[in-house]
Amino acid sequence: MKHFLTAALVLLLAGCYPQGPDYVEDTDVVYTTFDERYDFKTKETYAMPNKIVTDVKIENGDTTYIYMKDKFAQPIFDKIDENMQALGYERVNLTADPDLLLTPAGLSSTTYFYSYWYDWWYGCYYGCGWGWYYPPYYTVSSYTTGSLIMVLSDPKAASNSPIGRSENVWTSAANGLVNYAYDISRVTKSIDQSFRQSQYLSTK
Repeated sequence: MKHFLTAALVLLLAGCYPQGPDYVEDTDVVYTTFDERYDFKTKETYAMPNKIVTDVKIENGDTTYIYMKDKFAQPIFDKIDENMQALGYERVNLTADPDLLLTPAGLSSTTYFYSYWYDWWYGCYYGCGWGWYYPPYYTVSSYTTGSLIMVLSDPKAASNSPIGRSENVWTSAANGLVNYAYDISRVTKSIDQSFRQSQYLSTK
């Protein structure tokens, strides 16, 4: 899923900015998708973890989760809660048998742009005229985008799966998580946009 979403976002960004974005805000893109067969109006409660995973490291068979710092994670949780409650859901503990699980996670990717150019020269060794100077000069530029992935799943549906896993009933991928200033307002705006374009989630 991670590779699919990353590839989809890169292709989308490339189409909008073939020469690269002018401003970091230009990389803010919100993508949402859902299971059209799922009946959200019959659901009332949801649960979330209290940490946001940003990376997973596996060494010698041991798995270590890297979490977002609380000062960045808490505004994200607050904004998700605000939007879910506006849609008619009540947040409960995982032990309260929630109708839905909402799992946020962060990932980042860096895009590089390579370009080169030649100097002009004027010489008269074999005849006068303009030509190319060799070798060319190469320049490299890059930008990093961070994406907040939000997934809604139905924990009760796991019993219908041969591997005991629930399929996603809603997925959101929102850019804007990473920039040089770590402006958290960019990702909270993306969260608002994710729910704004997902009114089918409403229980009302």
